[in-house]
Amino acid sequence: MEMQYEPASRLAVPRRPRLGRLIVYDRGGWGAAGAGSWVASCAAAVVGMLGVPTGLGRTFDVLSAVALATAGYAISSLIVAWLLGLLRRPLPGAAIGGLLYTAILVFFILFLNDLGVPFSLLFAAGYTAFGAGAGFFARAIGSRRTGRRAKLAAAAALALMVAATAYAIVVPDREDGPAAPDGVGLPAGAAVVPDPSVPGSHAYTAFTYGSGADRQRKAFGSGAALRSESVDASAYIPSWPLLRRWFWGFDAHALPLNGRVWMPEGEGPFPLVLMVHGNHVMEDFSDEGYGYLGEQLASRGIIAISVDENFLNYSAWSGIPAQDMKVRAWLLLCHIRQLQTFAAAPDSPFYGKVDFARLALLGHSRGGQAVAMAADADRWFSEAPGLPEAGSYRIRSVVALAPTDTVVDGAQAELRDTSYLTLQGASDADVNNFYGDRQYVRTTFTGAEPGAFKASLYIADANHGQFNTGWGDEDATLPASLFLRKPNLSATAQERIAKAYVSAFFEDTLLGNAAYADLFRDYRAGRGFLPVTRYYNRYEDAGFNAIARFDEALSADRPSAAVTADAEGFERWELTEALDRQREGKGTKGTALKWSEEGGTYAIEAAPDASVLDIPGLAEADGAELVFSMADLSRDLSESEDLESAPLDLDIALEDGNGVEVTLPLDAFMQPEPLPETNYTWLAWLEEEMEEGKYAEPVEPVFQTYALPLEAFQAADPQFSPDSLRKIAFLFRGGPGKAMLADIGIGNAAREDRS
Repeated sequence: MEMQYEPASRLAVPRRPRLGRLIVYDRGGWGAAGAGSWVASCAAAVVGMLGVPTGLGRTFDVLSAVALATAGYAISSLIVAWLLGLLRRPLPGAAIGGLLYTAILVFFILFLNDLGVPFSLLFAAGYTAFGAGAGFFARAIGSRRTGRRAKLAAAAALALMVAATAYAIVVPDREDGPAAPDGVGLPAGAAVVPDPSVPGSHAYTAFTYGSGADRQRKAFGSGAALRSESVDASAYIPSWPLLRRWFWGFDAHALPLNGRVWMPEGEGPFPLVLMVHGNHVMEDFSDEGYGYLGEQLASRGIIAISVDENFLNYSAWSGIPAQDMKVRAWLLLCHIRQLQTFAAAPDSPFYGKVDFARLALLGHSRGGQAVAMAADADRWFSEAPGLPEAGSYRIRSVVALAPTDTVVDGAQAELRDTSYLTLQGASDADVNNFYGDRQYVRTTFTGAEPGAFKASLYIADANHGQFNTGWGDEDATLPASLFLRKPNLSATAQERIAKAYVSAFFEDTLLGNAAYADLFRDYRAGRGFLPVTRYYNRYEDAGFNAIARFDEALSADRPSAAVTADAEGFERWELTEALDRQREGKGTKGTALKWSEEGGTYAIEAAPDASVLDIPGLAEADGAELVFSMADLSRDLSESEDLESAPLDLDIALEDGNGVEVTLPLDAFMQPEPLPETNYTWLAWLEEEMEEGKYAEPVEPVFQTYALPLEAFQAADPQFSPDSLRKIAFLFRGGPGKAMLADIGIGNAAREDRS
């Protein structure tokens, strides 16, 4: 019998799933959820792209983001659906792939914006679920198969989701009105200054100068009234990316000198102020944002120029140039040289109009540091070629709005006999430390310029961006800005503060008008026009006689060779460095005092070998004042101590060489204000996650300067002789509490008008 052989059966090979089979489970509710997550992915991509603009226009950026998100979503959906099809899993693969894509996309957008891994993961999951849920409920509402009650429930759920989203981005109420009528809340005898934010009487013209070939802005291209030179910065910037060259049309070998000018009409010559922006997204130009200051200064007889340095700013596509801080300062000096050339040409609008002996600089953010560097140019540019001769111009004053303060080539700017003003917002979510306070410390006076002074203003509800009309109320780019609170001050209010202080400062330092001097000594002199918020100011002029400076103190009980110090009733007192919000040193020292409920007394007095404090000119001084700075350090108290703490409350006791002692409460002159606590984000725990804990500390202990007229102590006891001062005591009441004292000395309230 012949055997029959059956052919071996072929191994079963799974068929490749067809497209129709891939999405067989992605219908109905899953399909709607997938559509919702696709919309969510497109929205996330658009937000991310708007935070890193290409410079080709918002329409291009939005369409590109949607196209790329759609392509990524489709590819992810098909890959996951195909894999599940191979595994023969009856799951909605396309929807799952789309949901995974959306979650991963959102996670990386947030993570790359320094929002931290935990928050990025949690938000990505919640956002993806929100998108899918919105799609699901939208389908339920529109479906004929859905019952009436189910539709109502779906509509309610969708409305709740939309309402929750809207609530999260509500802008808080803003305060625009003045703080109080003239004089309200001011101590007796304090001056109330007129409003310096009111425009002056000068008419002015506005025009631009530039390279004439600007690829991005007509104002510096064909619309420029004057053609400027280009400058070679390749010695500082060795490389210039191709994308940056393509965008601007030039590289580091030919940086343009572009400026927006507001010039008073009239004979002149006029003082000149150069204003410069800081780092911002390169494709979002910053130089137009100080027009409100340019117009204000020109109306008061000061030429103002907003300098264009946008090509030194950061771009997501080409980074930021090397040594950008140094080049920002160098370019300002190049502009001065260019303006000298313009002013020498009879056919130029600058001819005979510029007084180069009365120059000033104003900068914002990195620009705020750059202007201080330019004013101290020899520290970096003593051998740099092509800059104006040192004796051909004079920078009399510097303004820094929320400046940075980094070390450049191992050095930082030090200003000598140059007036300095810095403004900072406590709600600044970009530069959230008061770095201007450090430059304030590094500004000193030799007496060569009797009218020189330095001042600072800390503004509770001001942010970073609203000093520039183009930057606005968002101190971070998208999407990070969505999680930051809006500042309580409106842009109009913050601009009013800047206009008032900047205008008053340059009136004083450039035009010799000391009518606004009291505004810098005591912010309450401006309560008739300053917007409602809390302010803290420091002030010191060239006439200040230091009794205890602390920066070069021999020890806690020997602030200087001429005085001794003693403390009673404190749990702890020590000579230590002042710290900023991140608890890093501010470059200055003070005496820190910590006390319990009973309070304590800190006193400084003449050294044992002297009968009275050695204060030159005190006997002849008219309007002499005891001046000191104090910072509230209650943030250092334990949680239980902090709950029991109260605003600083103290008396000041002065004793003369004859043993006559007079004690007056500090609040008779100025009531110490509690420091502002800033919540930067919508979620408390995000404060410690975002940007590696940048916002973890809600308080920065800033100094407030107090000035107590000696005549007030003499009025309290005519036997008291202020010209033979021997001892100064600070009597802290109540507690627990902690404070720091610094810069104790004698100032003079009498400043003559120098116009």
